[in-house]
Amino acid sequence: MDKKVWILFVSLTIGLFASMFLSISMGSVKIGAGQFVAIIGDGLGIKLSDSAYSFSQKAVFWNIRLPRVLMSVVVGVALSLSGAALQGLFRNPLVDAGLIGISSGASFMASFYIVMATSIPVLQLLSPDLMIAFSAFLGALAAVFMTYRISVYNGKSNITILILAGVALNAFCGSLTGLITYLANEQQLRDLTFWTMGSLSGAKWSNFLIVFLIVSVAATIMFGLAKSLDGFALGESSAHYLGVNVQRLKALVIILSTLMVGATVAFTGVIGFVGLVVPHIVRSLIGPAHKNLLPVSALLGAIIVCMADLVSRTLNAPTEIPIGIITSLIGTPILVIMIFRQKRTLIA
Repeated sequence: MDKKVWILFVSLTIGLFASMFLSISMGSVKIGAGQFVAIIGDGLGIKLSDSAYSFSQKAVFWNIRLPRVLMSVVVGVALSLSGAALQGLFRNPLVDAGLIGISSGASFMASFYIVMATSIPVLQLLSPDLMIAFSAFLGALAAVFMTYRISVYNGKSNITILILAGVALNAFCGSLTGLITYLANEQQLRDLTFWTMGSLSGAKWSNFLIVFLIVSVAATIMFGLAKSLDGFALGESSAHYLGVNVQRLKALVIILSTLMVGATVAFTGVIGFVGLVVPHIVRSLIGPAHKNLLPVSALLGAIIVCMADLVSRTLNAPTEIPIGIITSLIGTPILVIMIFRQKRTLIA
């Protein structure tokens, strides 16, 4: 990393810890800095602070706030990292994981379970939260598998066909989700609306650990693809001459992105714009080199989702605003600016 990138990386790392502290401290149960340190110290068996704290503060810290904040960080990393990699693969800054059907496939299957579970007795014997998550993850995998298979011809995938297949599948899944929504009752509509707009309110240690395991493994492999993505940015032919296994790279980026985003969407619902705008912001600051773009995007994405979650649960407390609304309000003006910048580039 050069000096500029290193300064940005360190600044964002500090910003991430600061945003995590704010998110844990703020809410209906306040946790001061001294109490924050004391609770962590006692949990580790070390006396770090003399500040007194109540049982409710300790319970909120360990059982509600900390798993939720950690989940927001992992979700931000997954969405922004997959967005940056997919934009490099498609060579288009206006691409995110939703383009290849991950979000729409997950939404359809989650909606299907929410509405249809009441009419299928055997499904009622299982944990609703776990089954919704499993259904969404399965839907994301199935949608991307179909999109990728459509794009393959003579053993090679075509990026243009992949985009068209993704658009078609998004429209198809969207229409099915709309039909299911039409058939839903009032309670199911509330569940559907909250899920499709995203929420971290269901974060627990159990589902955080599942998402963390999937995202950490996939992200580690994704970071190792940075050099290949830089070569691919020159074009498929040039990348091939540089020794990049183009078909393997395409498959890996799509599979890893699907695993990361599918896992997060399964437990948090659809959170839009993060994977779209974060890589573009980072690219405008430090350039397109993926060895810098991927880790910095992951950090910025984690900060944005963490702070968006804080706003979503405190802006209209005690009522919680779906986090997808907050990220959309932030992302929409940035997307418009991106479009106008690209327009000026094309005109020039």
